[in-house]
Amino acid sequence: MLLSMAHHGADDDFLQPRKRPRLQNNPLTGKSNGLDLISHLPDECIVEIFSFLPSHRDRCSCAAVSRKWLILQANMRSTEFKSDNSIQKPEKNKTSRCLEGMKANDTRLAAIAVGIYPSQGLTHLCIRATYPSYGITDFGLKIIAQAFPTLKSLSLWDCLKVGSEGLASIGKGCKWLEKLDIVNSPSIDDNGLATVTKNCPNLLTLNLDSCPSITNRSLQAVARHSSNLESISLVKCLLIGDEGIVSILSSLPKLAKLKLISVRATDAVLEAIGRDGKSLRSLCLENVWGVSEIGFRSIGRLEKVEFLSLRSCSGLNDMGFKAIGKGFVGLKRMVIRNCQALTDTGLKEVAESAAQLECLKLVACNNVSSLGLMEVFMNCNKRLRVLSLVKCGGLKEEEYALSRRAVLPKCPLLESVTLDSCVGVGDSFLSWLGSACVQVKHLELIGLSFITDKGILSLLKSLGTLNKALVSVDLSGCLGVTDRTVLAITSAFGERLSSLRLDGCDGLSDRSLEMIAEFCLCLRELDLSSCGISDDGVFCLAKSKYQCIEVLSLAGCTGITDNSLGFLEMMCGSLVDLNLKQCPQLSKRAIDSVKETLWWCDVLY
Repeated sequence: MLLSMAHHGADDDFLQPRKRPRLQNNPLTGKSNGLDLISHLPDECIVEIFSFLPSHRDRCSCAAVSRKWLILQANMRSTEFKSDNSIQKPEKNKTSRCLEGMKANDTRLAAIAVGIYPSQGLTHLCIRATYPSYGITDFGLKIIAQAFPTLKSLSLWDCLKVGSEGLASIGKGCKWLEKLDIVNSPSIDDNGLATVTKNCPNLLTLNLDSCPSITNRSLQAVARHSSNLESISLVKCLLIGDEGIVSILSSLPKLAKLKLISVRATDAVLEAIGRDGKSLRSLCLENVWGVSEIGFRSIGRLEKVEFLSLRSCSGLNDMGFKAIGKGFVGLKRMVIRNCQALTDTGLKEVAESAAQLECLKLVACNNVSSLGLMEVFMNCNKRLRVLSLVKCGGLKEEEYALSRRAVLPKCPLLESVTLDSCVGVGDSFLSWLGSACVQVKHLELIGLSFITDKGILSLLKSLGTLNKALVSVDLSGCLGVTDRTVLAITSAFGERLSSLRLDGCDGLSDRSLEMIAEFCLCLRELDLSSCGISDDGVFCLAKSKYQCIEVLSLAGCTGITDNSLGFLEMMCGSLVDLNLKQCPQLSKRAIDSVKETLWWCDVLY
């Protein structure tokens, strides 16, 4: 009841006088049309009456009468109630609430403050005010700060009406706060954040994203008061520079995670990272401008760093990667995006030193070729688990060069391989890569228009018949794939396969569906969008007594008709998500019939 009334009139002034209803019979005078005297009582009297309510349930019932009564109760502290006959032991489970869109308003926050039992409390609150006109204000945060002093995590996204006064109330009232996440809140400035840092000594995580009023003064306050801080993220905070970033690096001995994205910094920041960031285990530098090669050389002393993410940073070149390779000996995960400066030489420097590397992801690194990848496999083959190459235009067939190279060593722990939109990759590259993939669980070959059955069959052959680990395959956008590939995958690995995505493989026919129905006994997700299948294939899939598909996509399949929908109704035992978009031969009547029969299934049309 409390939460349902929060949908309406979120922008109204809660304490604005309203016309009071008239009673048919006044209980004091006995005359008809008498005034409702309760509604005219001063707020102090109503609060005093509320203080004698015997139980939490009674308080919730009274709060549901009107917004005024709701706000009056939301502003009462638990100590103001004279008695509570429903006292329970404190709850051990963490309570969290997430308000999004129109639900993110002050009325809803007040309802949460009254509706959650005091012994249970609120530990995590996430607010995403995607509708600025309905957004929460400082008043709503003051209610939360008063009602839940044990709040540990607060996220404010797009809260344009929240200023430093509201954030300061959180700092004063929620002294156990451990995580603060602020995204796109232009009204919050240094005063509010400084209050939080002074009053919340347990703050462990601070994320600031698109906060144009936050300056170096806030970071200096963090450096002085938040000695326990372990993670800080600064994204698109244009008024933050060297002075503030250097202060936190030199004053926070427990800082383990640092993320700088779209900020201006000089080599002084990178020098401070290399000098003072001895406890760093995660470092993310993306779109950081103003730094040079000298700065990147200075960060090559971080032996404890396990995760490194670099993207579009000025001054980054092979010499910088050489410094990184010499110092980051404990590196386990590395993500490099949009870095044209990374070449085979730089990748070799990193691979030779980072023998602990488990995950490598390269995105739009066009100057890396198979020579650089070979160095990764040669040096990291014993620990490498994840390899992802996305839009890397430097990977080419190079058939003659590949044939002369040594066979790649086997990677017994490699479980995930992704090749996405690497336009130069063809059959020869897959054959060469296959020797390293002996126990792969997740195989994604996406948008590789030059590969054919030959390359994929060669890769699958490398896995061997003893490999029973493969559980998901994604061949979306591989135009050269035919039924032969599906036969090889389903016959060899169908017993354990749980996900098969063939979106855009227009060379497939109903024969593929027959094999999927016969061999894939545990398949949960199947994507056949824009494939050349017909009603006969759908019938083969639906009649299989072993099928347990939950997510099925037939979007863009122009060959299916209303008959296929009748077959799909046979899959009522498992299907929960069905995509039938852009299927021109399907009628609305048949679609409505499927929706009625599979009423629990989410049907997209």
